[in-house]
Amino acid sequence: MISRVRAIFFPLFNVLLNGFNFFFHIAASWYLTGAAYGQANALLALFALLSVLGLSVQLLTAKVVSKEDRTLALKQLPLGALLIKTPIILSLASCIILLMLLPVLRSMLGVDASSLLLLYILVFLHTIVSMTRGDMQGKERMLALNINYYIEVLGKLTVFFILAASGFTLKAVLIGSCAGMLLSLIHGWIFSIRQHRVSSTTAQTQQLSGIWKSLGQDFTDSLITNLFVLFFISIDMIVVQHYFPVQSSGYAIALKYSQLVYYVSYSLIAAFIPKLGANGDNKKGLRQLIGIYSGLMFCAAICVYIGTTFIFPMSIPLLFGTAYQSAEQYLILGGWVYWLFSIVLFFVHVHVLMGRRTFMWGMLAGAILLLISFGSWHTSPQSFLYAELCLYSVLAIYFIIDAWRYLYSHQTIRSNSVQPHDPTILN
Repeated sequence: MISRVRAIFFPLFNVLLNGFNFFFHIAASWYLTGAAYGQANALLALFALLSVLGLSVQLLTAKVVSKEDRTLALKQLPLGALLIKTPIILSLASCIILLMLLPVLRSMLGVDASSLLLLYILVFLHTIVSMTRGDMQGKERMLALNINYYIEVLGKLTVFFILAASGFTLKAVLIGSCAGMLLSLIHGWIFSIRQHRVSSTTAQTQQLSGIWKSLGQDFTDSLITNLFVLFFISIDMIVVQHYFPVQSSGYAIALKYSQLVYYVSYSLIAAFIPKLGANGDNKKGLRQLIGIYSGLMFCAAICVYIGTTFIFPMSIPLLFGTAYQSAEQYLILGGWVYWLFSIVLFFVHVHVLMGRRTFMWGMLAGAILLLISFGSWHTSPQSFLYAELCLYSVLAIYFIIDAWRYLYSHQTIRSNSVQPHDPTILN
């Protein structure tokens, strides 16, 4: 009974959490000027891309913890010291590399050095926080994990409003995000060190020695998959800020509306993950699940049409102010771009869960083509949306045809257990 309640409410809490994050962007538009708001969203998009390291750390930690005695504190596990040191070393190494890239990123995004340094601190904190979230996830403490996310977003909102009222603008967004992440880290660290039972590590160490290959493969799969997904949902905001800084604020507003489709879709995918894994060798079950998801995406298409055509344009001046009415011109294209991307995202997770990795070559080719398109064809922000629309249409058609051939052939499916990325990282 409890597991059923969790299965129902966890996606709902996910959607509500994204609602709080959406409100954060609404509030930011009240205090930031057009240029500063575009810069803030470009920096947060870059953070989303850089968060791939933390998300992979979360997977690795969850994988190890799930194999161990779940009553133990993280540091008491046979590999506990390594799990604690790894994110610290990785985060320090990433910050050193980012410091070397500081002049390049300043030129690309048109922001000052202090803003980028605050972003680097945010990346550092997120990588450490991901370790504690992986501990919660591995112990299946989903309520604690939800609380951790809510502490982050509520702390971020509180600090942002205090600083914005004091006259801070762009810095308020970044300092607020860092403060929320720091509070989340404190909560996660308390959770991870709270238990003190002494363990017998001999048998456990022997057991873990046999899963290193699996851990390494899962970590690599998670890193590559998350990198592709986060790249596709972040790169357009970064290039719009680079090529069209004046229009970037309106584009950022439209992007928030468009990504609502993605957030809802991800919550559905999160609910599908256990069933997809359980039906790894059952093609009939997989066909039923894909059929259900297809029906939900058809309903989503109707909502996208109604929302982008009638509802969202009217809500822009009410929520963000009349200064951002220019966002209306990007809504329809953006909505369909993320509707198509949600289909691609679903099949990516199906492939990962089934242990199929050939899709990564298609995603790599798509990423390269997208960058070439952005660099050679940038007459307006709409040109980026058209490029994404074409790419995601091709990828969606490919995945649908591949799924049809695979599910109606005599091939067997190997189940895997890779955790998908966290969508709240965009916010």
